[in-house]
This record gives sequence, structure tokens and C-alpha cells, in this order.
Amino acid sequence: MKKLQSDWFTQNWIDAEYQKYVVMAYLQAVRQNFTENKLYPDLADLRSHYEAGVHFSRGKGTLNAAFPKRVERITGPPPRIEYKSEVTDNEFMAEIDAIMNFALPRFQAMLTEGQQRWLDIASSMSLMPIGLLPLQPEEGYLLIHATNHDETQVYYFRLTLYSEEEPGGRLVRLRYVEAVRKSITSTFENIKLDLIRRHRYLPNPATYMLESQQPYPIQETLLPIARQLLAKAVA
Repeated sequence: MKKLQSDWFTQNWIDAEYQKYVVMAYLQAVRQNFTENKLYPDLADLRSHYEAGVHFSRGKGTLNAAFPKRVERITGPPPRIEYKSEVTDNEFMAEIDAIMNFALPRFQAMLTEGQQRWLDIASSMSLMPIGLLPLQPEEGYLLIHATNHDETQVYYFRLTLYSEEEPGGRLVRLRYVEAVRKSITSTFENIKLDLIRRHRYLPNPATYMLESQQPYPIQETLLPIARQLLAKAVA
């Protein structure tokens, strides 16, 4: 299923039955990803589509008023000109209403399901500092480790300026560094010390370890949740 475009409900042709098929195909693909615990980018896209649909529906009156109008008749006295929209509800807006009435509650239900899944997964994880944190903890390393896996994924992170659009209020940039196989001698503390030794431009990095009980998808789930948790931890 291709990504649902922002103007999906007016693409191709405005037909309620056709757009219902588009909505159901899109939601089926999203549900499949949610079932596989792949939350990003579907959760953010779904929220965007729902909010855009609500905004469009609330502003429909303004949109309808903007359509071209023609003089229907003149009444009076006093003289009064009555106009009629050249695009009537029966031709256009009724189809849009039908599309939105079908799509919005389904978007909302799927969005609620995805948000709950996000909360459940995030609450099952723990983010903890490795060693002492510096006074400026906006830059350092993130270690991601699943308890039933030997490998630990290492990422460099940096927090940027405040952003209202980001979970936690800060934009967290992540860059993959390496994968380290954990052993008796390769503890998380030793991994941090080895990173400091090999990357001297960060002599005192903030280092966090995100531990997960399950091997969730990294790009679609672990990293988006890690960004949120890191932003909150540093704040």
C-alpha cells in the first residue's frame, strides 16, 4: 500500500465509494504494521490525516463560501441580490461529507490503538544512565539492548533546540555507530569507556542504555521511542 497523500480525499475523482476502498486499504496496511509492532512512520502519518480531516470538516463552510457564485435572483425593495454557489452540495460537498464521515472515526480508532501500543511498549522499556552524566547531557551515546540478544546497538545522539512538534519537546538526532557483542568482559560500562578511548572528541559523553524485554523493530519502533525517552531524560 502506497503512502496516503495529504490530499487523498480529492485525488483521482471525488467518489465516496472509491475513497472508502482507499481508506480501508490504507488502514489494513497500518494495522498489519501495528500488529508487527512497527509504529513509525504510520502512527505520525495517521495522526496527521486525522487532524487534517477534522480541520477540513470544521472549515467546510468557509471552503463552500469560497466557491464561485452566480446571481440567482434580485428581490426587494430594498434591492437585494441572492447568490447561488456554482458547486452545490449534491455535486461535491455531499461526497466529501460521506468520505469524511466514513474515514474520521476509523482514523481515530486506529490512532487510539497505535497510541496505546506505543505507550505499552514504551512502558516496558527502561532508560538508564551509564556512569556519571556530564553537566551538559545533550550529546553522547545511546546503547540499545534487548535482554534476549547478545548484541548491543550503539548510536551517537545529539539534542537540538526546542521543537513543539517533537515528543518531549526536543529534536533528537541519532547516528548509528556500531554493534557490540555483550560478554562478561564487555559490560555496558566497558563499552562506554571504549567509546571514549576511540572517539576522543567526546571526552565525557552522556551515555544512556535503553533496555527492551523484546526485540522490537529498531527503525520503526525502538528509535522513535528512544528519541522521546531521551528528550524527557535530558529535560
